[in-house]
Amino acid sequence: WDLPALAFLVEVLECHDMREWSDSALEIISRRLQSKSKEKRHLALRGLVVLSKDPLLAEGIRSLTQSLMGLLQDADGEAVALILSVFLNELHDRATLISSPTALHLAESLLPLFDNDKNHVHLLSICLFQAVMELVMDKGKKPLKKYVSQSLLPLFFHCHDE
Repeated sequence: WDLPALAFLVEVLECHDMREWSDSALEIISRRLQSKSKEKRHLALRGLVVLSKDPLLAEGIRSLTQSLMGLLQDADGEAVALILSVFLNELHDRATLISSPTALHLAESLLPLFDNDKNHVHLLSICLFQAVMELVMDKGKKPLKKYVSQSLLPLFFHCHDE
């Protein structure tokens, strides 16, 4: 019954203002991120995409950053696209600065996604990389120089393909 209940929760999140219950929903969803079931992980990630649009939940979702980073290496393009969407939602229209270690880890994880076969993952990874570069704290920009340099050629080829 776990899968149908999770599917119901995700659908309810998309339809109603769930701020009163969002902490409970976040807790339920976060436990399903490490599930061996691909369907449960996808539903949990869909729920996180919805919850990540609410600025009031930013802190709770930020606490899942390391778990999401681990899942980012997933070969499943749909899961990767959902994770990238969560990160982009977290950064969208917020003055949240990113710490240097987090920015380095994200940049390192995003570079291989520039060559992803799925165009949606490809574009989301480039958008997230840009957002990370813009929001990293000033003192953390120097260590990122290596990743920016490594990204230039793939980004050039992407622009040339367009």
